[in-house]
Amino acid sequence: MDLDGCVYQGDKLISGAREALQKFKEKNIKILFITNNSSMTAEGYSRKLKNFNIEAGPEEILTSGEATSLFILQDSGRSKILPITEKGFKEYCKRMKHTVLSINEWRKADFVVVGLDRRFNYLKLKAAYKAIIEGSRFLATNVDPTIPSNDGLDPGAGAIAAAIAKAVGKDPLVIGKPSKIIMELALQKVGLSPSDILVVGDRLDTDVLAGKVIGADTALLLSGATTRDDVEKASPHNRPDLVAENLLELHKKLVSLNLV
Repeated sequence: MDLDGCVYQGDKLISGAREALQKFKEKNIKILFITNNSSMTAEGYSRKLKNFNIEAGPEEILTSGEATSLFILQDSGRSKILPITEKGFKEYCKRMKHTVLSINEWRKADFVVVGLDRRFNYLKLKAAYKAIIEGSRFLATNVDPTIPSNDGLDPGAGAIAAAIAKAVGKDPLVIGKPSKIIMELALQKVGLSPSDILVVGDRLDTDVLAGKVIGADTALLLSGATTRDDVEKASPHNRPDLVAENLLELHKKLVSLNLV
């Protein structure tokens, strides 16, 4: 299950979300929250949910920042990383004993990792550009063009990644949704196969596609970035198996289908 646009939008709880999550919990439905937002750690998201009176431990949350740091560790071992991100990803790098570089140390970078960075500027763009053209691998925690906020949508990590990609002339390897990389990590975390899960989110191009790339059923909530008109305009193979206004309505639909 996604967080932004499904459980909350910015700092506002989405109507019915807490009640729906409690109902799933009462049915012993296992939930793993997967967020493409790499700005906080799982502990940070756990605290944010607790502020909404929703109990979810860090072990029930997987961020694209954790997935990206883990991918680098498994692929290349402990590495020198130039992060164009906020604190969450950098914290996972430290936990996994990667070296976190400053923008002035771009020459040392094995990887340039781009995520949400609300202090992105020309100096960071320049450092990332120079590191990548000199041979550093280019990764993105996600390429969501926007993120939900208190007053609608704000530019997301994808907008930053696109600026760097335009400069260097190539796209990053994406770790977060809809990449199979994060979804396979999620399956390992819950110990289930794709046939046993439902992928829930508010975006067709990330959440729904993420479910489809692993062969899982999908549900789209209209409480975030996607409208019903967007769903109707989507090609048949990109449409979710279920569509609901919000998480509470999704629970009701699953009950009516005898799936919970």
